[in-house]
Amino acid sequence: MIDNIGGIEFEIFHSDNSHYGTEWKGLRLNDDYHRLYFVLDGAAEVIYNGNVRQITQGNTYLFPTTTSFKYSCPDKLQLLNVCFKMTLLDNLDVLTLHPWAVEVQCADIARTRVKMEKIDALTHKETFSHQIALRGHILTLLAPHFRAKETDRDRKKRRDAERLAPVIQFISDNIKSGITIGELPDVARMSRAYFSKVFHATFEVSPQDYVRRQRVELVKRELRLTGTPVAILAEDFGFSSASHLTREFKSHTGYSPKQYRELDSVYD
Repeated sequence: MIDNIGGIEFEIFHSDNSHYGTEWKGLRLNDDYHRLYFVLDGAAEVIYNGNVRQITQGNTYLFPTTTSFKYSCPDKLQLLNVCFKMTLLDNLDVLTLHPWAVEVQCADIARTRVKMEKIDALTHKETFSHQIALRGHILTLLAPHFRAKETDRDRKKRRDAERLAPVIQFISDNIKSGITIGELPDVARMSRAYFSKVFHATFEVSPQDYVRRQRVELVKRELRLTGTPVAILAEDFGFSSASHLTREFKSHTGYSPKQYRELDSVYD
């Protein structure tokens, strides 16, 4: 479900409360959502976008969208987590606009556990009151992650992201009908060279790869929610053929569309 609350748009994908052993191990590619983890017991290692992080008992962790997310558990792990997307200003990722901390030590472990358990219980309840409560719990747990002091670099990145907001919205609005990269500098009112430089510095990906990633994200959504054949999805989302879609999809996710659809759970 997608909701806009207080200017923040949320899309909740998945929540979980699980005990793991050494089987908690894998690699995911290009996940276009955020992860909020709370480690109740044990420890593990996460490598996201090349950054190594030990996740340990009594802390919450906020992970951004990732080009790669590798994880492993040496012994045991009790992990409560929620996967979600949080955007502002025409689909801009909140983590692009504001400084944030990956790791926060819980001041009250019992209270954090209760809130994470409530998030898990509320995720699949559709009434408005349940969804308001769900987002309230998430925001409460996220707030400590956004207490980092803003730097001049942070302010510049936010200004650049806001300048590029019309481009992100244009891509979202036209992704199905087809987009040429040459259109985007005009939308941003920038020269082509300057646009490419600012876009990559702000979103850490080229405009071409951003468009490809967004197209694959739409296909992922359809694979999760519908039984639409891959050939039809290729036609609907601007791929030249089913084999073209499959190549792009596997390059971005590590799975073929068929494998992705058949997974028992597409979120870790």
